[in-house]
This record gives sequence, structure tokens and C-alpha cells, in this order.
Amino acid sequence: MLPITNHHGVTMEMKQNRRGNGLAYIFAYLLTWLSGLIVFITVGQNDKRAKFHALQAIFLGVVLFIIGWIPIVGWIIELLGWLYGLYIGYQAYEGKDVEMPVIGTYARQYSK
Repeated sequence: MLPITNHHGVTMEMKQNRRGNGLAYIFAYLLTWLSGLIVFITVGQNDKRAKFHALQAIFLGVVLFIIGWIPIVGWIIELLGWLYGLYIGYQAYEGKDVEMPVIGTYARQYSK
């Protein structure tokens, strides 16, 4: 039997998983590396998807920290990167995994 999906391609199983660990995906990107580390240690040990998003948030946080040292332009990029991370967390909450260029590749590799 094929899984039942809505018009966004989200299955009922994804919605049920969202209820369990859904907020962990958004929380992982909230404080980037710090909250990503918390999610990695707690939820990420039992959930590969949460582990991927936790690692991606940690890597994003490190990159944004380095870019943030550049005056003005770096601060703007840092803010936009943080907002992009929250967007990715929300997409994960909705059941869609967004993989960031370069960072996502490493996160996927180390979350296996």
C-alpha cells in the first residue's frame, strides 16, 4: 500500500514524526551551533534526521561566526544566514529536508 500524501508531498508518517521531534528541528537552528549541539546530544542520538539538522546547524553557526567578524557586510550576511537557518528548521518541521550547499553535504556525510 502506498503512503497517503497531501498536496505538498507530506505523508501522514511525516506529520506524526513532526509531532514528536518537530520542534527540535526549529530549535536546532535557533541559536545555530549551541542549540544544534544540544539537539545533537539529546535527540540526534536516536533520530538520523534530527542528527543531520543538528550538524547542519552547528556547521552553519561556525561559518556565520567567522563571517560575522567582517564589519557591516558580515553582520548582514550573518543575519540573513540565521534567518535562512530558521527557514530550513521550519521546512524540516513541515517534513521537507533542505540541504544547504557545501554545509549540507558535510552534515549528511557525518550524520550517517
